[in-house]
Amino acid sequence: MDWKQVPETVLRTDVLIIGGGAAGMWAAKRLKENDPGLDVLMVDKGPESWGGLMRLAGGDFAAVLPGESVDDWVKDVVYYWDGLCEQDVMEDIFSQSYDRLLDYKNLGCEFLEDENGNLRGVPQRGLDHCRLYPAKLKGTGGQNMAEAMVKEMVRLGVRRMSRTLVTDLVKDGDRVIGAVGFHSITGEYYIFQARAVIVACGNASWKPGYNSNTSTGEWVDMCFQAGVELRNFETLTVMNAPKLFFWEGQAIYLALGGRFVNALGEPFMDKYSPVLGANTDNNYITRAMAIEIRNGRGPIYLDLSQIKPEDMVFVKPQTGNQMMNYEKLLAEGIDFFHDKNIEFIPQVQLTLGGAATAPDGGTGVEGLYVCGRSRSLDYVYMGGFGLSSTAITGYITGNAVADYLRTASAGREVSVGEAAGLKEKLYSPMGDAGLTPKQVLIKVQNLMSHYDVCLLKSAESLTAALGELDRLRTEELPRMYAADPHYLLKYKEVEGIFLLTELYLRASLLRQESRGSHYRLDYPKRNDKDFLGWIVQRQGADGSVVQRVKPVPLARYKHPVDRFYSDNFTF
Repeated sequence: MDWKQVPETVLRTDVLIIGGGAAGMWAAKRLKENDPGLDVLMVDKGPESWGGLMRLAGGDFAAVLPGESVDDWVKDVVYYWDGLCEQDVMEDIFSQSYDRLLDYKNLGCEFLEDENGNLRGVPQRGLDHCRLYPAKLKGTGGQNMAEAMVKEMVRLGVRRMSRTLVTDLVKDGDRVIGAVGFHSITGEYYIFQARAVIVACGNASWKPGYNSNTSTGEWVDMCFQAGVELRNFETLTVMNAPKLFFWEGQAIYLALGGRFVNALGEPFMDKYSPVLGANTDNNYITRAMAIEIRNGRGPIYLDLSQIKPEDMVFVKPQTGNQMMNYEKLLAEGIDFFHDKNIEFIPQVQLTLGGAATAPDGGTGVEGLYVCGRSRSLDYVYMGGFGLSSTAITGYITGNAVADYLRTASAGREVSVGEAAGLKEKLYSPMGDAGLTPKQVLIKVQNLMSHYDVCLLKSAESLTAALGELDRLRTEELPRMYAADPHYLLKYKEVEGIFLLTELYLRASLLRQESRGSHYRLDYPKRNDKDFLGWIVQRQGADGSVVQRVKPVPLARYKHPVDRFYSDNFTF
């Protein structure tokens, strides 16, 4: 494709929001509520009105109810995340959580209640206070939330573009003034002129089958190139997923008595954590699964026989795609809730890494904000926190950007020269020979899927993986091509996944200890002296990854860090 012949369009807006999921829509909602006259343009690479991964979620929402203590929730999370918690940020988030739950209810989303109209909650991860509140109808909770928020976007007059990938941010000195991207069907090139930009793209992933996760590493690359500091990229969500099909809801059924057993029928988590058993985070379970399989006690099966009949309403789908999935399984002679021979395997899903931001989502780069799951908040995932934190941080960032725009100038126009340079670079992979993005992606996925890379790490295994990644970058990535605009989108995703993988491997090497979802075979204990802090990464002057440990500011935090969730386990 001759890049000079590709049609291009200049689009001007007050605020460009990259990502059309929960966080992006909540940011847009608050922007328009602050100033209805603002022009807000939301751009998403997915289908129109898709709503991001919110549509695929179960609808579980973590919230501090009236009469409960926010401090108690924060203390639980400090303990659960082994101290790596921004206590003031989490206090603010939890303080707003019930208001956002009510907002969803006012938009027509229903949550499970008892006969007296009280919300029915499920305790999380063996914590004393943290709970999630499921949707009324298991199977369409996230879908209903997405559709309600899309209606809000229409009501508020938010402009939306679909099938469009934003690839590069444009800066004027230290300020972001816009971005460029393209339409993945027509190939049309877009130049976005904006007074402020919000990144709300979700967790970056390696495109796993589980949960149809389509958020990948391209936004990480974009922020990295723009000078944003990143953190927590040594953390992963490694899901215990059915080997042959999709299923969602483990945060609930493990809390209600579900458990995993090995080939001998042993509920093996009782051995690794007599206190918590299987009622814990996926990463601790998949770590144990990997050890069991390596020691010849695999495969691993799910056992739901301990769940009480009256609690099945929390976990059994009642409508939507998951109900359809359940009925398809029944037609194949598989009863998910009674069969004990459904094999589960560890599957690398996504990173919990993201942008290191100010409490309001500011990145330190003027005019650029990040919210939702693209913002680094949690060190170990908690059920219901995704839908809760995306709504709250989107709300917070929408307010912050509205305040910023009250004094911010329009900024200069994106120049013809810089737009043309980025355009030439963007379309250069277009061709008809070489390796497809899928061929290259599979090799990176295979690299990440080894247990000694994603679960049972060591300096030897991580260094070997980094060497293999460098080989792929040198020998395979230059041969990758895009046959059409659709595959150009896939090309950019894989290109971003290369940086995502490097960030993960380098941060994992730097953290010479075990903490939360990060586990090193060669450093199996915590090292609070050197690593009670976040691994922060940024782009160096030569394009390399520069990283450091940023200590947790214990002196200014309210709650002491003297209890550690990982102390419940022996591996």
